[in-house]
Amino acid sequence: MRTNLFNTILIILFAFSTLQLWAQQKNTDSSAGIFDLLQSEELIEVDVKTDLSYLVTNKKTADEYIDGTFSFQTSKDVTLSLPVKVKCRGRYRRMKCEFPPLKLKFKKDDLAANNLNEFNELKLVTHCIGDKKRSRDLILRECLAYNLFNVLTPNSLRAQLVKVNYLNVKGRPKKIKGWGILIEDSDELAHRLKGEKYQRMGVPIDSFNLLQEQTAALFNYMIGNTDWSRVMARNIELINSNDGIYIVPYDFDFAGMVNAPYAVPNSSIGQKSIKERHYLGEHFENAPAVQEVRQLFIHKKEAIFSTVDQTKMLSSRSKNEVHKYLEDFYQLLESNEKLHTSISKHQGERMGTN
Repeated sequence: MRTNLFNTILIILFAFSTLQLWAQQKNTDSSAGIFDLLQSEELIEVDVKTDLSYLVTNKKTADEYIDGTFSFQTSKDVTLSLPVKVKCRGRYRRMKCEFPPLKLKFKKDDLAANNLNEFNELKLVTHCIGDKKRSRDLILRECLAYNLFNVLTPNSLRAQLVKVNYLNVKGRPKKIKGWGILIEDSDELAHRLKGEKYQRMGVPIDSFNLLQEQTAALFNYMIGNTDWSRVMARNIELINSNDGIYIVPYDFDFAGMVNAPYAVPNSSIGQKSIKERHYLGEHFENAPAVQEVRQLFIHKKEAIFSTVDQTKMLSSRSKNEVHKYLEDFYQLLESNEKLHTSISKHQGERMGTN
């Protein structure tokens, strides 16, 4: 009798511990990440403390991580400070900009100790030019591009506008202030989309989720971005999911809507001006998802312009320029004939480039 009772208690305890473990795993799977703590509708301020002198001096050649500290306020009275590895990233910008774009990598153990998930990498888009007002405007415009793609689809990278205090542990200057954009970990993007990263060039068009391909292509056409390629997997994340490969674009500083002073036209497709739109997606009139995507953009028109208007700190001049640039796109979009003519105009010029 006692043996049966003892066995029953053991079974109950085992079942209870199993449920607890399942709950812990479930909580771990759905726990917030470092980006979730940083995400806000308002501008947030962060500190990056590291050897700035080394990063700036060796921006064109250095590819190794160096030690640093990343700090920000999680609430009014609480500051989270984490060790971080920092390195220069990118190609064109680190060659042309006064301050290199950065990649931040946290220790997974440090994240877990703060009840954060395992996604431990962030890209930091940094200020590029010395003119503080112009530099801020460029950052705001590029962050707006990410926000506009968020409006169109959740299958997009999240971006957070930040004001960064770069604290130098060696040499001078001791402190540099700049505006920036934090971009979520691409592995976290894949996790959100219930897929996995897929890094390969030359993927055939029928392997893609065509609705997402058309959305990404038409979005890049809307903002005037030609610095991407489906075939070369350039400036896009590829996420392999159950319903095809998703294209998620990033890096919009060469877009006509952003109009960075260092951006140059894409001569390989015959682009004469950075503001000139060229469609680089699958051949437009043959795409089965084209009308569905066209209606999506028309349906989201009010939200698109509202997002522009609600971009705080963007100068009135920039807002007017962005409005005009997007209005030109919608004039084309709302007429099947005009859109077809505009896109078909450059189809021959780009053959073989995408």
